[in-house]
Amino acid sequence: MIAFLYPGQGSQTPGMGADFREASAAARDILDRAAAMTGAAWLDTLFHGTDAELADTRMAQPALLTVEVAITAHLASIGVTPSVCAGHSLGEYSALVAAGALAFEEAFRVVQERARLMSENVPEGAMAAVLGLDAAAIEAVLPEGVQVANYNGPGQTIVSGTAAALDAAEHALKEAGAKRVMRLNVSGPFHSEYMRPASETFRAFLETVALTAPETRFVSSVSGREETEPERIRELLASQLCAPVRWTEVMAALGPIEALEAGPGRVLQGLAKRTENAPSVTPVGTLEAAAALGEHV
Repeated sequence: MIAFLYPGQGSQTPGMGADFREASAAARDILDRAAAMTGAAWLDTLFHGTDAELADTRMAQPALLTVEVAITAHLASIGVTPSVCAGHSLGEYSALVAAGALAFEEAFRVVQERARLMSENVPEGAMAAVLGLDAAAIEAVLPEGVQVANYNGPGQTIVSGTAAALDAAEHALKEAGAKRVMRLNVSGPFHSEYMRPASETFRAFLETVALTAPETRFVSSVSGREETEPERIRELLASQLCAPVRWTEVMAALGPIEALEAGPGRVLQGLAKRTENAPSVTPVGTLEAAAALGEHV
């Protein structure tokens, strides 16, 4: 059994996917299909743009989806397919494509709308990573206006809220024993109740999306467990904008199996290494790493 895990926004890097497009017909097909929906200039930004250009939410989200699905297509072309799929926040859409629940073009359309809403319908706020304090202790001291956004593992929890409330939270968290509280470079209080208006708008949009039951097992990062019903998954995707990412529960649901991080970077590998009984994660975000899979799969 092997899991395919997909990272979320923040893992994007300029040039990601270029090596796959050069050498893999299967990956090139996905990238060219994205270009057909956006234009050649979009691919040029993906492969040659600056960090700032690629960090723009409206570019980053569809770009990550495309590269992650392209990597998945390449892996399938060399005979490597998942037994179970999961994604961290945005990565959930790549997981649903890999699981056969969403067509790539449909997922691309959805992610474009998600990125628009997260760019245009976002209240003021911020997020911070809390290191060295367990989630229960964090929740016990959070002031009004701040909530847990990501349960990433025993050593890292992300909180989200208004800037003023986060200032107060930082002091309370350090008093409670947190080793570090680091502000994240994001543009709003994502995965919090402050995203409720965007979530409601997105929920209406999702009603137009063709979503089917996964053909491969799918574990939701919103519920933290396996999901099979299309309407239940649709509701979870709508809730995702204002609900916490339960990655610790995803790791527990998967258990200590082999897994591939089918996207750029190795964020999910790092989280798994700090979590007991989590999957053993091998990053395959480059063609070279994918070519070395025989040693791990």
